[in-house]
Amino acid sequence: MKEKRQNFMAREINDGIDELEKSHRLNRFESMLKFSRVISGSLSLKDIIKKAKGHTKKLLECEHVCIYLKEKESHSLSMIDQSGHKHVLEINENSFVGSSAYLGATLKVDRGVSDIRFAREVAPIKKLRPKTMLVLPLVLNGELLGVIQATNSLNKNFNEQDIQFGESVAAQLTPVIQNAFLYEELHTQFIQVVEALADTITKKDTYTGGHTKRVAHFAMKIGAKLNLTWEEMNDLKLSAVLHDIGKIGIEDAILKKRAPLTDEEFKIMRDHPRLGYEILKNVDSLSAVVDGMRFHHERPDGLGYPYGLKGDEIPVIAMIISVADTFDAMISTRPYRKGLPPMVAYKEILDHRGTQFSEVVVDAFAAWFETTKMYSPNRLDSKKKAS
Repeated sequence: MKEKRQNFMAREINDGIDELEKSHRLNRFESMLKFSRVISGSLSLKDIIKKAKGHTKKLLECEHVCIYLKEKESHSLSMIDQSGHKHVLEINENSFVGSSAYLGATLKVDRGVSDIRFAREVAPIKKLRPKTMLVLPLVLNGELLGVIQATNSLNKNFNEQDIQFGESVAAQLTPVIQNAFLYEELHTQFIQVVEALADTITKKDTYTGGHTKRVAHFAMKIGAKLNLTWEEMNDLKLSAVLHDIGKIGIEDAILKKRAPLTDEEFKIMRDHPRLGYEILKNVDSLSAVVDGMRFHHERPDGLGYPYGLKGDEIPVIAMIISVADTFDAMISTRPYRKGLPPMVAYKEILDHRGTQFSEVVVDAFAAWFETTKMYSPNRLDSKKKAS
């Protein structure tokens, strides 16, 4: 009787364990589906890697996950750590990650620190003193794209189920990374074409060419302070590069004039945002870019041109370009006047916060400007005292 009771209890315990295991496995499958949706929702490689690391860490129940990408021009892999530093490993059998890439095989490591390959791991991994590791190659159609490195299982060791889910992660992540690579390559080529188009203005006006590059630089710094999305930053860059494209339609006598413009000439020059819109209005995929270019001379107080928009009617991208454009125009030397010192131009931007320029954009501009070598408040104070 006692033996039967013990057998019954054992079956009950085993059944309970089976149910827990089933529930655990089901949760992992659900996490796997979520992982697929999350990584497929972006074309930003940086964003994909960040999301993939977080979800893989949770899915494989481990302490840390690194994702290495194959370097285009060398036989090596690289990864960016949390502080933004780049770490590089050669593709060979001297390290865990290099071995997985070299062999194109999944590695399950149960004695990480004592393995001779540990010595060749990157510094952030060495600091973890890994005991266990799961290393999975990212291979698509025979081409190595990268490696996933999961470190220190929270369940003491990685098991066969971990390997199955890890390889599923790799299988889903690989084509997404490939698409992101291809998109970035195409986008880079597109930017180059746009810059070539914008450079046609330089043939007419050398000032505009250098001005365009500087405005794009300033605009991107402001956009970063505003925490724009990856897509918004791409639109901002294109819009900044193209913001003066309408000047192609301005006659040389006005565009190249070496003296201040007359009221009539200035009226013609003010039409360049509309002319730029006419050039690009039929490119549907560039609607946000075109609006940033088209409205970059509008003002929150409604006194801008050519449409007299005000407040929230003006897109954020256009308001960013407005500040970047005005700042560069003030500090640049023209044939008929010398450029202002950056601190004086900076003060002018601040003085017109909320009227000529968006308050939020000016605050972001100030946050960036005050980190640059151009920022020297003592110089501005000394000029005030002298006057």
